[in-house]
Parts: sequence; C-alpha cells; structure tokens
Amino acid sequence: MRRTPLAGLVGLLITMVLALIVPSGTVSAHAGLENSIPAASSVLEESPTAITLDFDEPIEADLTSIQLFDGDATLIETGPPTAAAPDVVTASVPTLDDGLYAVVWRITSSDGHVIDGAFSFQVGSGGGGSGGSGDGSSLLDQVSGGAAAAPAVGRLADVARFVGFIGVVLFLGAGLFALIAPPALTTAPATRVIVVGGWAMLVVASLASFGLLGATAVAGTVGDAFSPDVWGKVANSSTGRMLLVRAALAAAAGGLLFTVRSQATAWWRSAAVVVAVGIVFTFPAAGHPASLSPKALWILLDAMHLSSVVVWVGGLALFTLGGRAWLRDNEAAPVVHRFSAAAVWLVPVIVVTGSLQTIELAGGIDGVRALTDTSWGRTLLVKLSIVSVLVALGAVSRWLLQTSGVASLRRTVAAEALIGVVVLGLTASLVSLSPEPVVASKVFNATITEAGILADITVTPGRVGANEVHIVVTPAGNSLTPVVGATARMTLPSRDIPDTPVTLVADGPNHFTGNVTLAFAGDWIFELVLETTPGATVLLSTTVPIP
Repeated sequence: MRRTPLAGLVGLLITMVLALIVPSGTVSAHAGLENSIPAASSVLEESPTAITLDFDEPIEADLTSIQLFDGDATLIETGPPTAAAPDVVTASVPTLDDGLYAVVWRITSSDGHVIDGAFSFQVGSGGGGSGGSGDGSSLLDQVSGGAAAAPAVGRLADVARFVGFIGVVLFLGAGLFALIAPPALTTAPATRVIVVGGWAMLVVASLASFGLLGATAVAGTVGDAFSPDVWGKVANSSTGRMLLVRAALAAAAGGLLFTVRSQATAWWRSAAVVVAVGIVFTFPAAGHPASLSPKALWILLDAMHLSSVVVWVGGLALFTLGGRAWLRDNEAAPVVHRFSAAAVWLVPVIVVTGSLQTIELAGGIDGVRALTDTSWGRTLLVKLSIVSVLVALGAVSRWLLQTSGVASLRRTVAAEALIGVVVLGLTASLVSLSPEPVVASKVFNATITEAGILADITVTPGRVGANEVHIVVTPAGNSLTPVVGATARMTLPSRDIPDTPVTLVADGPNHFTGNVTLAFAGDWIFELVLETTPGATVLLSTTVPIP
C-alpha cells in the first residue's frame, strides 16, 4: 500500500512524542535566588516590614508569587509582589509575632522559565512561637507542596515546544523549497499537506505554549491554560508577548499561504519574507538568548542558527515526505541541487553560531570543559554527536548527487530527515534546561556552648560562594546583658586555607550578622570569639560542612 503524505506526518508526530516522553531529568532553574530579606534560616529581633527577593537575572514581576505561612502552616496575607528592580521583587507583610515563618516563592525568569523555592526564618529567639515547633524543615515540607504546577502541565509544555519546532521547519523550511519548485511540485497534494500541516502545528503550538506558560507560572493544572485571567498575566511578560507575536505572525502567514499562486507577486514575496523573519526571531527572543547581554547580538546569532537549521531540515523533510517526485531527475533536480549548494553554507553557519552560543551560555571556556556537570551540557554533547552524524550523511548525499543523480538520494535523505527530527527534539529539551550547574547547598544551623554561653549559628545558603552568617548569643545564666563584641573566622584544614574572616555587624543586643565567601567545598571550622566583658573573651567553635 502506498504511503500518503498525511501518514508520513502522523509518523513524524509519533516519533516526536516518543522522543518527548523519555524522561530528561529535572528541569533546572534559569534564574537563581541570590539574596533575600529576611535571609533563609535567619533569626530576626523584630518583624520585617517586607519580603524582598533578589535574583541573578531579570524576572517577570507580574508572574511572581510570594506566600507567607506561620508556624502552624496558616497562610498570612501579604501585599502583591512588586518590582523594586528588574531582578528584585518585594511584597509587604503585616507585623509578625515572635515565631517561625516560611516563605514560598515562584517566579518566571526573563527567558520564560518558571522556578520556585522556599525558606524559613524566625522572629524572636524564643523558639517556635506562633504555634510552631521551631523546626523549619518540617514547616517547609507542609507548605511547599503547591509551589509547582501539575506534572501534566510540564509534559504538555515540552510537547508544545517540540511541535512548534517541527511546525516552523515544515512551514518555513519545506515551504521555501516548495515555493521555488516547478508548479507541478508546488501544487502537488503531498507538498500542500506538508506545508499546511507545518503551518497548523506552528499556530497550535504557539497558542498552547502561551496557555501552558500561564498554567506553569500560577502552579496550576492544565485547565488553567484556558483561563482568561491567567492569559492576562502571561500577556504582560516578555515571553508571553513573544508567543502572542509568533501566533499573530503565523496567522498572517496563513493568509499569505492561502493566497499564493504559481507566480507570486513582488508584494507577496516581500510580505512573506518579513513574516518569516519575524517568526524566526520570536524563538530566541523567548529563550536563553533573551537573558544574555548584549541581548540583540545573541538573539541575532540564535536567529541565524535557527533559520539555517530550519532551511536544512525543512528541505530534507520535504524531499522525504513529499513523495518520489521530489527525487526524480527530470522535475526536481534543480531544486535538489540548489538545496545541496545551500547546505554547503548552512552547515558552517550552524556550527559557528552554535559554538559561540555554547561558549557564552556555558560561562566561557572553563564552562565548556565542564559540560558534563549539567544536564544541559550532557544533552548538548549528545546533540553535537548526532549532528556530526547528520553532517557526515549530508556529505555522502552530496557525493551521491554529484556522481549518481537525485534518484540515488532516497535512503540517505530519509535517514537525514529522521536524524534531523531527533536533533529538534534535543533542541527542545535544551530550551528547558539551565546551562549553569546547580550549586549544591545545605543551610547549616547549630547551637554551640562554652562556659555557660549559648550561640545559635546559621550559615546560609551553605554552599561554595557567598554566604550569610547569623549569630544569636545567650549569655551564661540566660542573662540579658549584651556581650561587648564578637568576631568570627572560618578555616578549611583539608586545603590548608588559613583564617577567612567573617565580617560581623551587630543587628541588636546579642544578635550579629555577617558575610563570608567560601571558595571550596569541605568541612570548614567556624570559630566565634565573644568578648563577654571588657578584656574577657570566650572561644566557641563548630564544624560547618559545605557540599
């Protein structure tokens, strides 16, 4: 039985879905929380007036959620999150009683990825308060369950992203070669199914991605993707606007698609070029390049990369799914030869622009050397390996074309097209992964004692890099008399690192905060020197493990 173009498209979609349902690991964050006020695990003398979150890249304030819970896991009403800076968001809080509290936050980064987190803090040093037991971990376990969207939302978002890539390849890439082909091939039913099918995929995927971004941002279910209230929030974000622009341009392209004739007029061709370029640019403008600087340069490079892939893989898909007529010497040979000549230039553009982006996203040459440390890097290496196979097959196809004609290309072109689909699947996965390694952290909290003096020590976030230190001192006999002063230092014996000073500032009687940068993982020795009375000091120490 002869295979129809529609069956070919169905087969392609099945391949896409199978590739997507293979687990790709946990999606990593794209914007990291650098600092917060209050700090994680901190002990405050008095109630804060606001919760402030400071991230390492711009975020979408309209898609930010900040929730505050007391020690009984009861939600406390706060003010709406507002942007204090492109990468800082704040929410006012009412006056809090002494006790334990938890903050659950969720933000959307500038490249459209939704991340969440939670931390606890305490007001007053008397323990749990507010009905809490003082166990921050237990409280976080109770309140952080609703911070992320339903798993089905993420899976459908992955599918929508993949369908969008396939759609733009079939519509623009295959459509380009269909447009320059002889009229008999351009108007053939198989060609129309491929191009119109690609257009429909692009429109549906753009709208689906828009709705699912909203469902992810509000930690909702698939039903929230159809909520007008959610749409309004997403439309105010840069990623949401790009998805709407893509859908609008795709709709405009549909108008052009259904008015095309065998000999398109000059205005039609000009409009088609503008719309096609606009569609391509919406992809990097809603992805990783949007978070790089200078933004315009990296968006341009990624657009060049994507457009080259679209033309290359789109041509392969057309020749594979369009039927035998596309690989016959008498009709399609000029188009196939033009595709082969274009591929000679497209491959270097793909390699150069892809390499530049890899170096930038990985954080430079050192980051490239550590690609295996991240899911993004490992996925990228797999993609590069498969692309190498694709390039090698392309070279074989070009040799066959020159020596045996287009009729000899059926098997190699089909293999190239299938590998191209796999590459697009890996590309869709890369968009959802963070290029930066996830820094291991573990908040350290301990109570140490010496000569009847108690000191509660907290080091947060407890990782390599910048850390905040909080110290609450209880003098001997629970005296309220404040200590005269305090100094602290940290050492790492395993690496022979001498005293690293901790700069302490008195936040109140017997309460100190400070900052320290820890260069390596390991068991750091924390030493606290308290001047209890003029000229009298006490040394307290503990071991702080940094993962």
